[in-house]
Amino acid sequence: MLKICFQYFPWQDDAYFLALKQDVVHTQPWQFAFKTHVLVSSMVLIAGFTQFFSAFRKHYPQLHRYCGWLYLVSVLLLALPSGFILALSAAGGFATQLCFVLLSFAWGFSTLTALYKALQKQWPAHRNWMIRSFALSLSALSLRSWKILLYQLQPYFEWLTPIHIYQLEAWLGWIVNLLIAELIILFLYQRKPR
Repeated sequence: MLKICFQYFPWQDDAYFLALKQDVVHTQPWQFAFKTHVLVSSMVLIAGFTQFFSAFRKHYPQLHRYCGWLYLVSVLLLALPSGFILALSAAGGFATQLCFVLLSFAWGFSTLTALYKALQKQWPAHRNWMIRSFALSLSALSLRSWKILLYQLQPYFEWLTPIHIYQLEAWLGWIVNLLIAELIILFLYQRKPR
């Protein structure tokens, strides 16, 4: 992911993905949102990964809290708002724009709910909402994985154009993650012992 992020620095208006965004790439608000999203998203993933290791939480509770706050602040104040701005001009038309706007709302809701549950010291609920939030954070990675798979399938499906692939990977990138998160919560944390 870091490799993907650093391909945009130093800034070039036509580098990689930006070549597809020539209608907005020159505007200052969009550039600021894009740069913020790219830089902060890596930090979000690193801080988020630290939260799910029980040994880390047990032996370094203060560091767990610090990384948790770093994750929450990075998501809510930087990655989420910048992602929402980018969603409004997403390639692929209304279907993709709607996808990323809904992802933004789901990400914000799950992260805020996780924070609320932590402040209420409802630790199992906090954990479950953090699982959902981080599953949505991981959409940055899973979206790219779906892209690889869909391009492998493209020769077998005539209708699967690059724009269709982008629309599908956008939706699959977070919907499947959220379903997996719900299965993890259900089967690992909420099953009653027999």
